[in-house]
Amino acid sequence: MASKLKINELDFATVKSSLKEYMKSQTQFKDYNFEGSNMSVLLDVLAYNTYHNNFYSNMALNEMFLDSAVLMNSVVSHAKELNYLPRSRRSAKAVIKITITNDTPGIQTIPIPEYTQFQCVYQGQNFEFVTDKAYVAKKVAVNTFVADNVEIFEGQMLASFEREGYFVDADGILRVILSNENADTDSIVVFVDAEETENQNIFVRKNDIFGVGPTDKVFYVEPYFDGRYTIYFGNNRFGLQPLEFEDVRVRYRICSGEEPNGADVFSLELNSGTAVVETISAASGGAERESLESIRYFAPKALQIQERAITTSDYEILLKQNFPEIKAVSAYGGEDLTPPKFGRVAISVYLGEREDSLSQTLSARYIEFLRERSPVAIEPIFIESEFLYACLSIDVYYDSNITSKSPDQIETEIRSAITTYSNNNLDDFNKTLRVSKLSGDIDDVDVSIQSNEIDACPYILYSPAKGVSANPSFKFFAELVKPYPFDDTIGFIDYKPAIKTGSFTYDNTQVYMQDDGKGNIQIVTNDPVDPKVVLPKTGTVDYTTGEVNLTGLTVQNYTGAGIKVMATTKRDDIKSPNGRIFFIQDEDVTINIKPIKIT
Repeated sequence: MASKLKINELDFATVKSSLKEYMKSQTQFKDYNFEGSNMSVLLDVLAYNTYHNNFYSNMALNEMFLDSAVLMNSVVSHAKELNYLPRSRRSAKAVIKITITNDTPGIQTIPIPEYTQFQCVYQGQNFEFVTDKAYVAKKVAVNTFVADNVEIFEGQMLASFEREGYFVDADGILRVILSNENADTDSIVVFVDAEETENQNIFVRKNDIFGVGPTDKVFYVEPYFDGRYTIYFGNNRFGLQPLEFEDVRVRYRICSGEEPNGADVFSLELNSGTAVVETISAASGGAERESLESIRYFAPKALQIQERAITTSDYEILLKQNFPEIKAVSAYGGEDLTPPKFGRVAISVYLGEREDSLSQTLSARYIEFLRERSPVAIEPIFIESEFLYACLSIDVYYDSNITSKSPDQIETEIRSAITTYSNNNLDDFNKTLRVSKLSGDIDDVDVSIQSNEIDACPYILYSPAKGVSANPSFKFFAELVKPYPFDDTIGFIDYKPAIKTGSFTYDNTQVYMQDDGKGNIQIVTNDPVDPKVVLPKTGTVDYTTGEVNLTGLTVQNYTGAGIKVMATTKRDDIKSPNGRIFFIQDEDVTINIKPIKIT
């Protein structure tokens, strides 16, 4: 009896084997030599054809779903179904001050027209920056004119009023295809049937149809193919539809993405007079087109938030989606601030460098963006990002008989594993150090490692103004290990505080702070032999919440970047508080490599 042909095989070898077994089961080919005959070639052809169809079907089915699609055009198409616009390239923006010297008599102002060009050389490359609106330099002294806070954007404007290709689709909707894939969609301006010398009959961009009437002059942007975009209109239902005989013309910037970020030297050539350009804020915010994985992540979430910020996660998603320079963002209620600020949403953003703070220019830009998307009674405010660190003391036990590596080599590899863990699991807001997970990663470093013990201690770096009285507070949002009440008669022998700081100078004395087991923070002389309490109470600590509040503390001096405020928490795992980014620094890691004693 002939066997059935297996149809569930996918790869070439198994498909050919299945075909061969089927042919052998036929009486006509019972004693046929399939390996040494022309039939083997025919089986190869059949197997290749089957394999090709399997591969094609699998790839075609994968492209039907956002989660499995691998082609950018497919991912973009699925994103369009979710009303998500993948980010285009973004122009870097700088803020400058222009001082013009001009001896023309009688003038009080000098206009700086829209699309005025500025030159820049950065890292050996030439870039062009332009204004996106007109500015005026006002007279401040004889022959001297100044324009403050002028915003300039990297990129070249598409030739003024250059005609883009457009067509009317099957639904009668006029669509304009932008020809350049490096367009910054934020810079698009649309003119309908306007003369080249006029800025008239301008259509404005809308991202949704809320509140749009049939006669409103608006346009919409959606993704096209191969990184390009299309402009379309409301078909006289959600916006005025231009007539077919009217010219639709477009202006937009063609930009270089993230390459000009950091540029801070600009020049301006004038027909009359000379200009000196002073940089207020270096170029930033330039970005490449949104990646496939980013689209895959944000497209479903964009459908959830509908361009409206209601929950704290909505604020986070909107900011990361629209401002690619933001590496991490955390939003939380103003009631969690000290003191509480009700009716506010507190937002902390991290731009990628710990020493960089959020400029007023960027802060104003973010607030302006969020104000149109926030509830009327809620005000977004930006809080300076802070950091949480952890001191790690690690004892690693290894068997020297099963490895040729030295203890130093093992320690180097362990430090590399810790760095990898930190990069993958921390370095962001609202992250948790999982000690058991880190311990497992350390065990996997080398076969000789038998076990390890990790003692993790979170700390906050406090950098006060020297000689200034302050009332700082620190929140660890974790229950602390409450020590027994400190007793002067017993002293500091074996006393283990829940809160302890690094040393600093107070009242011309080297001191540190620690809790007394009764909820108070005391100041103690930094004497390893005979420490004394200088001030029994300079603040309080809540052992349940891990909140520390200091009062009237004046620090005369300290070394390093700041004073470490360390906590001993009940749980091994450490979670970063609101508005703090979790980092593990290599200098805070102590590793003790200990050989196992064979008995």
